[in-house]
Amino acid sequence: MTRTYESLTGAVGRRVFFRPERQRVRELLSRDARPALLVDGDEYPLFDVSMNGLSFLSPHGHESWKGGELLDLSLILHGEEVYKGSARVARAEQGPRGVLIGLALTTGFLDLPDILRRDDEKRLERDLKEGPGTLSDKVPHRYKLVLSEMVYFLQFYRRSLDEHERRYRESSSGSGACEDLCARAYQAIRTPWWRLQQQAAEAAYPCFQARDVLIPVKDYTETLVTPLLVTSPFCRRAYEKPLGYPGDYQLMQMCYSNVFDGDSVFARVFHKYFVDDYPLSRGVRGRRDLVVELMAREHDRLIDQSMEEAIFRVVSLGCGPAREVSDYVAQRHGWPGQIIWTLIDQEEAALSIAYQTSSREIGRWQSNGQLNLLNLSFAQLLTEGLRLQEPESQDSIFSVRLFDYLRESRAKTLLSGLFDLLAPGGLLAIGNAVAPNEFFWAAELLGDWTLFYRSEKEMLDLAALLPTTAEVSVIPEASRAYHFLFVRKH
Repeated sequence: MTRTYESLTGAVGRRVFFRPERQRVRELLSRDARPALLVDGDEYPLFDVSMNGLSFLSPHGHESWKGGELLDLSLILHGEEVYKGSARVARAEQGPRGVLIGLALTTGFLDLPDILRRDDEKRLERDLKEGPGTLSDKVPHRYKLVLSEMVYFLQFYRRSLDEHERRYRESSSGSGACEDLCARAYQAIRTPWWRLQQQAAEAAYPCFQARDVLIPVKDYTETLVTPLLVTSPFCRRAYEKPLGYPGDYQLMQMCYSNVFDGDSVFARVFHKYFVDDYPLSRGVRGRRDLVVELMAREHDRLIDQSMEEAIFRVVSLGCGPAREVSDYVAQRHGWPGQIIWTLIDQEEAALSIAYQTSSREIGRWQSNGQLNLLNLSFAQLLTEGLRLQEPESQDSIFSVRLFDYLRESRAKTLLSGLFDLLAPGGLLAIGNAVAPNEFFWAAELLGDWTLFYRSEKEMLDLAALLPTTAEVSVIPEASRAYHFLFVRKH
């Protein structure tokens, strides 16, 4: 199941000594499990579980839960008791939604594989008994009509393109004709397919106001449309999330490459659409270009102020493949003084790509640049901050994608911490997907890829914890799928 960015463990998850892994309930169990945790007979919202413990949210203060206190527990899933025993209070800490109480089991253990098996079997039992009607009946008629047109559109082009691809491959023209077919088909589908997505977004938008409608709408979309498009590499990776979360560095690489890719003409055409035409993908390139431009502007500012001997210190948070660094070096080649880039990501593989591509350009031009790479989990970042950096030590700080996945309270806290790292006169730039928009449908419903879209006002509100002396503005990147909160420290 998809994990949120706030729960990613990254490097923190690697321990020398074994400790049973805790897993968020919403990521472990299906929506139908309806977990109920009874503590001394009172029900509380279950937060996470492991083999030997669990945690839950309490509306009561810390003083109501004494460390070491013994409690009776009962865990119920699908209306059936899966654990009954006792536990001791191990910790009580304040969270954004209440006090989080951690318990250590003192009798038995939670058999998570068996719990998952039960959950799966109960879902199968429900599907066989109820069939598709229970969910389908809740999907608005207007939305069904749009999806029906989409399915016909996709099936029409899949059948047509498969037929002509087979014809070309059997002819002497071969692969050259297939490449031409990709280009011709892409030009034919891009406008009508975008129109269908707009219609789907318009029909789906009211469904986000009611969870009991949104869940069937998501299920309906993932049953009818998603299977037709996961033949394309971009859609498959976006939907399957092999690293456990959406928007990983490999998807960013696909957006940068922006080529036809796939095992068939149909797959290649729709892959190209989603890396080229889709606004969020266009914006990946647009925000990279904007960061390159900003780095040049801020670098020149520092050089002008420092008699050309400046050390320009830059942090890229959630850097992914960090294409803005290699592109900056490729465009500028050399400069007075030195640039020190600190690249931070929770994926080692992303940092490896960032290091290779950036080092290659630095070596090619003999540029005076240094790369510091930090493999830091987002969970650690959100709880501990960037303690490896000195206060007011960085001239520019960029984060182009992380804030899309952070709730408002988390985003404000992190923004405040980043501001503390910024040197006087420095620039902090935070990217976020734009709201309102017409492109949310493909990410949210087709790809099960949830973002926190923000309006200009909501972007400005993120700066609420900053000093009043901070100069704050919001600027869009070229595609206008993302905008940036600019914060200048005075």
